[in-house]
Amino acid sequence: MGLVKEAQKSMKFEEFVFFSKKNGIHSLEFPIDYFCKIENKKLDYYFKILASNQINTIIDLEDLNFTTLKKLADISKEFKFNIIRVKMSNFFGGNRYLIKNFYKIKHKFINDLKKSIKIIDKTDLRFAIENHQDLNSKELVDILRNTSITKVGINWDIANSLATIETPDEFFNTTKNYILNVHSKDYKVIDSNNGFFLKRCVIGTGIVKFKNYIDFFKKNKINFSIELGAHISRHCDFKNNKFIRSHNLSKKRIRKFEKFLDKEKVDENPYTNWELNKNLKQAYVEEINDVKASIKFVKKIYEK
Repeated sequence: MGLVKEAQKSMKFEEFVFFSKKNGIHSLEFPIDYFCKIENKKLDYYFKILASNQINTIIDLEDLNFTTLKKLADISKEFKFNIIRVKMSNFFGGNRYLIKNFYKIKHKFINDLKKSIKIIDKTDLRFAIENHQDLNSKELVDILRNTSITKVGINWDIANSLATIETPDEFFNTTKNYILNVHSKDYKVIDSNNGFFLKRCVIGTGIVKFKNYIDFFKKNKINFSIELGAHISRHCDFKNNKFIRSHNLSKKRIRKFEKFLDKEKVDENPYTNWELNKNLKQAYVEEINDVKASIKFVKKIYEK
């Protein structure tokens, strides 16, 4: 949940498991290296809790740490999990032109991914790299082809597609054969003088048309994780010439996306209650309520 790092008393991992079971969720995706650090526990501690509660899992990694990966490769022989979602933590916000050494960081990530593949090569594990707002669908597919299409796939964070000036449909059509895991993030889009804001919202109340993809996810047994956007709205500098050049956007593509935005944007304050009020207690209650509402929406569309 987005406020874990802000809260003075964060939810412990066991509390997340309890919350999941209470709300009828039998699978949990979580950043295991983050919890190991803040709770000072070893990796197997979390797998034992998951096993005892009969909770399936997808493991998230904040960083490609080779030591952690070797341990996960060993643990995978005893505990059942097969996807490791890799957070592309250095690529964030959609405005990659502001990152001075962007391509150097990207190159290092690819090299680290190749080394990581060797570690899990003799296991059933696969990496799912996230479209974390700075790499578009074609760039991600190129990374798969340059590393391993058998050991690496895509974690589709649906609404993040917008940050690279792609509609969700466009991203899906390019990457659907490579999708291993899905984050159901939704956004409201608000126009600005310099581009547009991406504002968090309850899943199903924003720009994403989930019904376009649900049948595909169900047919291919692709995990569909519930994830809300951050409490700080993202701004994409879409009307900045440096942004346009960094994403190599043609005039035709820009016009097409502008037409899409004109149809889908909403007229409201682009800032969240957290940004406006800085009330942690209020925002935390809102987070829990939004998660529950999102769970209800996802269950409803999956039952159809």
